[in-house]
Amino acid sequence: MVFWEATSGTWINVLAVLAGSLLGVGLGGHLSAAIRLQWQRWLGIITLLLALQMVQPLWDLRLGAFPAVLAALVVLVLGSWLGELVGLQRRLDRWLLRFAAPGGGRSPADGGERSPADIVSGAFVLFCIGPITLLGCLRNGALGDPSLLLVKAGLDGLSAAVLASGVGLVLLWVLVPLAVLQLGLSGLGMVLAGGVMDPSGSPLLLFTSAVGGLLVLALALDLLDLPHPSVVNGLAALVLAPALGWGIQP
Repeated sequence: MVFWEATSGTWINVLAVLAGSLLGVGLGGHLSAAIRLQWQRWLGIITLLLALQMVQPLWDLRLGAFPAVLAALVVLVLGSWLGELVGLQRRLDRWLLRFAAPGGGRSPADGGERSPADIVSGAFVLFCIGPITLLGCLRNGALGDPSLLLVKAGLDGLSAAVLASGVGLVLLWVLVPLAVLQLGLSGLGMVLAGGVMDPSGSPLLLFTSAVGGLLVLALALDLLDLPHPSVVNGLAALVLAPALGWGIQP
């Protein structure tokens, strides 16, 4: 299978996020704050629905006699502690504020608004973590079928437009991890094209994806202006989930 056939969905997804971001930036200056807020909250509702679907495996998977939701809590607590210890939120804020549009984002310490770090890290979780990404990339790489990723591209493009209308071109930083992750998964699909194994059914991957779903849930609460834990610091949980999830069983 040629490279384009195995990765076409990812490139279309990247272009959709790029186009959506540029559209959002173009519209941002012509939209009232009230309209942007309404769009943000509708995106929050849709994100909440996606998150609820993503976390469903936590009730089906088990760690011994306990539901995997307890293991997810441990992973998120440890991940948030690690993220706070290394200052993920502070470091990412400082880096991204240099690229944010004037007034497009501020550190929470500057007045309680969502910072560019919150936006970009939340967009990474929303765009890159979840069953559609995993299954879509594996299917694209193994069969050359980008259909799932085309659906994802439409959702991501619309979400990018809403987010970029508030934060500006700084959102484009999410394109780098999006492309790297999805190209890697599509490459894995090519390797597994013989059908020797199906990683999409792995309890470990389902658990890691569900932990990502909890981060998406935190992002939804952020978009709805409700109290929530730091999505930025919680990203460390995505690294810990595979390391601590080997005992997870169906």
